Amino acid sequence: MRKGIVWALIAAVALCAAALLFFRGKPAAAGDTVVVTVDGREYARVPVGQRQLITVRQDNGAENVIEITARGAVMRSSTCENQLCVHMGEVTLDNWEYRPNGAFIICLPNRVSVELAVSE
Repeated sequence: MRKGIVWALIAAVALCAAALLFFRGKPAAAGDTVVVTVDGREYARVPVGQRQLITVRQDNGAENVIEITARGAVMRSSTCENQLCVHMGEVTLDNWEYRPNGAFIICLPNRVSVELAVSE
């Protein structure tokens, strides 16, 4: 009876350790960066994990706020009418391969794009 309990505890600990490794995701590599472009020109390049907010203000009044997170980037707000860029959600090291837009968040009306450039 005690052997069964010991084996069950060992199995439970092993399962928890495997789950932690699985859900932790891919660590950011030194070359993983977020590249923000405005009207086709590079505006900012920030290493993944260097948390910060980037506010893009344009002469025509357009404004986008991009948040660089521990795992990627997300468009927090935009002055564009349709808000599709905001609803694209966060692009991360764990999801960029499976997102419909890949490693990009794009605001067409404001001509702003956010790319997660993953080093391989």
